[in-house]
Amino acid sequence: MPIPDLARVGAFLEEVASEHMLPFWRRLAPGDVTSKATVADPGDLVTTVDLAVERRLTEGLRALLPGSAVVGEEAAHADPRLLDALGGDGWIWLVDPLDGTRNFVEGNDRFGIMAALVRASEPRAAWIHLPARRQTFCAEEGAGAFLNGARLSAEPAAAAEVPAGTIYARYMPSELRATVEVRARGRLKEASDAGSSCIEYTSVARGDKDFCVYYRLLPWDHAPGALILREANGVAEHLDGTRYAPTDKDQVTVIARSRGIADRVRQVLSAGDDAGRGASEAR
Repeated sequence: MPIPDLARVGAFLEEVASEHMLPFWRRLAPGDVTSKATVADPGDLVTTVDLAVERRLTEGLRALLPGSAVVGEEAAHADPRLLDALGGDGWIWLVDPLDGTRNFVEGNDRFGIMAALVRASEPRAAWIHLPARRQTFCAEEGAGAFLNGARLSAEPAAAAEVPAGTIYARYMPSELRATVEVRARGRLKEASDAGSSCIEYTSVARGDKDFCVYYRLLPWDHAPGALILREANGVAEHLDGTRYAPTDKDQVTVIARSRGIADRVRQVLSAGDDAGRGASEAR
């Protein structure tokens, strides 16, 4: 069964955002926001917008690819067993209905919708729509990445420059976090934290940021952006050099706009000793 047309899916995401997301941006009522705190993320939020968008996406994406299933962030939060489908042979839509929920609640523009079409543990197509910025990114495996219909390709930084990026260390085990922070200090340049994967991945893919380092690998946060970044000539891989996949568990993971930057960041964080082993043991 062929993958649905990239532009058609992108237009659907834009339609959903226009009808179910943007009308509530900077207009949320207090009752529209509730906590879904966990031990790992005590500040996690969900809004009525997250839920409404996921319902609409679930219905519409199934219709675009009959026989497919949808695994949304909110549905998987309620029933984590849904994630077991990602390793199967069927077509699975992996959806983050509102990435950057806290940004949305606070009224800034760093939020979006993310979706990846996954089969046999690999993303085959991906979309990121940033409604407030009127930007839609998409990619198909082996066919390149696009921004608002124009081909997207990240330009590598000059070799002499110190890479600038963000290290999301707060979800790392404490010992690993301390090691990573010490190794990065003075060897990698710190850039501002966007607070949303949709912004980070697209910033790296556009070359506006050199890299990000993650540990927590919720699949809806990474599968869409990883494919778009790779198809824009970037890199999404773990500290040991293996390529990121949506079924991977938590571990140190580098996304970068070029192979050279990725290798440099991995070298800094590995430092020639047991950092990679420690990351693997912490999975």
